[in-house]
Amino acid sequence: MNSFSLLLEKLHEWLGDQPFSIWFQFSRDRHFRLIFSSVHENAATMTVPFSDNDASHMRYGYESLRSQQMYRFFYEKEGQAVIYLKQKGKQQMILTSDQWDLLWFGIRLLLAEEKVTAKAQESKKLFEGIRSISATLDLHQIIRGIIGNALAVIPAADAGLLHLYDSTIDRLIPKATVGFHDTVFQDLKMRVGESIAGKVFEDGIPRMYKTSQETTLAMKDISADNFHSLNHAKTLRDLNGLLCVPISREEKRIGVLVLHQFHQENVFTEYDLDLLQGFADQTSIALQNAELYAEVKQAYEHMAGISAQLQAKHDDLIQRNHIHESIKQLSLQNKGAETIVKTLGKMTGHPIYFADWLEQKMYPEKSVLFFSWDELHVLLNKRRQPVSVNLFSPTSGDVQLFCLYPLINGSIFLGCLILPLEERGLSDLARMTVEQGSAVLILDLVKKQSISSVLYKRAHDLFQELIASKGNELFDRARSMGLQSQAKYYVIYAHLTQCHDLALLEANIHRLITRWKWEFSKTQVFVYGFHNHVTLLIRSLGSRDGKDIRERLQQASYEFELGKVASLSIGVGSMASGIEQISKSYEEAKKAAHYLTNRSRSGVVHYKDLGVNRLMLNQSQADIDAFIHDVFAPFGQDPEKYLEWEQTIMTYMKCSQSPQLTAKELHIHVNTLYQRLRKVEELLQIDLRNPEDLLKLQLACHLRQEG
Repeated sequence: MNSFSLLLEKLHEWLGDQPFSIWFQFSRDRHFRLIFSSVHENAATMTVPFSDNDASHMRYGYESLRSQQMYRFFYEKEGQAVIYLKQKGKQQMILTSDQWDLLWFGIRLLLAEEKVTAKAQESKKLFEGIRSISATLDLHQIIRGIIGNALAVIPAADAGLLHLYDSTIDRLIPKATVGFHDTVFQDLKMRVGESIAGKVFEDGIPRMYKTSQETTLAMKDISADNFHSLNHAKTLRDLNGLLCVPISREEKRIGVLVLHQFHQENVFTEYDLDLLQGFADQTSIALQNAELYAEVKQAYEHMAGISAQLQAKHDDLIQRNHIHESIKQLSLQNKGAETIVKTLGKMTGHPIYFADWLEQKMYPEKSVLFFSWDELHVLLNKRRQPVSVNLFSPTSGDVQLFCLYPLINGSIFLGCLILPLEERGLSDLARMTVEQGSAVLILDLVKKQSISSVLYKRAHDLFQELIASKGNELFDRARSMGLQSQAKYYVIYAHLTQCHDLALLEANIHRLITRWKWEFSKTQVFVYGFHNHVTLLIRSLGSRDGKDIRERLQQASYEFELGKVASLSIGVGSMASGIEQISKSYEEAKKAAHYLTNRSRSGVVHYKDLGVNRLMLNQSQADIDAFIHDVFAPFGQDPEKYLEWEQTIMTYMKCSQSPQLTAKELHIHVNTLYQRLRKVEELLQIDLRNPEDLLKLQLACHLRQEG
């Protein structure tokens, strides 16, 4: 016979046929729970009240309530037991002292047996949990199993979170959860020292809260975002208790383990806290083992990857060497850009086109330019890597994918290779071939540009010798250059500024020369570049070609300015009737170009259109500014009126000294104008009727307007 059966036998013997029930309340229980009932009705619906007496010095006590009797038995730090009698009639059942002691010891034995059974079950679950965690080296599987095993050994908890510290953002991040919605992983990031988890991680002291009020107070400093994240994952108003312990590795804390109580009737105990801490310590070891395993596995995979990469590199080098040798022969044989491009197409099995930016020419010749030159420059000027572009065709309605390989020499954009691609794209071997071919093509272009530079220097010397020659020597040199002695010529002088990179300047000069060669192919006689300018000699075909020349030159200046590659100031000399006047046209074109340059202007100007500005060509801008300042300096006596007087005299000169036109232009009465003019004469100490004073003022106004 077990102890419980023996206890029931004694109670039936002592109480006779009076119905009774037995209730236990362990230290973790919030309420009494029914153990046994001899009544037929459902005794579980009853509620046994707690004792109002201080039980710290008592072993048992008796309470009588109308038709009910309660025998209470107290067990320090373990709980209570109540034998509940439903009294028949008015007779009360009174136990003897021996009966009290015997019942007290009997119930204590039952409590001890149930406690031992519960501890055994908890230990079994704990060791099973630790064994299952230690049996795997999968870090993610370990993290997923932590919370479930912790809840299994601590029945008072029904939800939990595992936080691990992320040093990169200095926050505690949830890594596993039970009882919370998965949204908690998205936004919850706890600061060190924030709320309960942050404080436990900060000081390493485990914490236990048994009531809703205690828990709410401990979480009062949680941030609004974290509170919202937690509350969205699980309604926090139902939170009745909480356990939190640190997870440490030696002296370093790596996270915290938190168990929550939302709906369980039991309360947390110190034993639960110790149990959870032991579980967290074992978890730390398992995590470390898993991490070490992951590191070893990663190192092994890394070594295997390196071995595969070395083999691939070896194969790649062999292929590259074969491709390089094939393409190098093209370069050594001076086959030229078109032959190189065609060979690359054959080697890759893809159609390949080369857009020469400097000469603005396509290879193979007569190929369709899929992009405008401006589009290519904008797309690739600052690029070093290939660019993929989808191009829509309005005629077919299809979209074609292109891969553009920029050709760059230092900071200079030379052009690009254009490859129309299919969905499969380029193979590694084809890509390698294009890269090798790009390098050889760049070398060919640079070599070609270097030869051009030498030729430009020779052309410069020939032209300078021509314009310096006279008499028969002039005619001999002209004849050798293919010039006709009585033909009409224009000399054009282009000055490039704002291009401080010498290599880029040389490339822009080459591009401008190439452009003018085909733009003036019918009339171009001689063109070369030297330092930072380009000289062009063209033959006149008639009286109407002046306008056409100006429009073409202006377009070139505009495109250079738009592309922000350089500022182009172009001067055009007077038409030379015969070779004797070419030197004069050259000097005029150079002066016109420098006129624009000195004023930081781009564009085109004919020497004949400079007018009175020719008198200022040999004057520095500083001298011109000083002259203007000296003329208008007296206006500074009254700064508030300065602009008004200056505007008045500028408009007066613009309207050819007509008072009526000036007054109308300024929207003032003519008498007001006369008053202003008298004030101007007084301040500037001049007489507008004096030709010399008038000329000085006209010149100052003109230069002010030009500036």
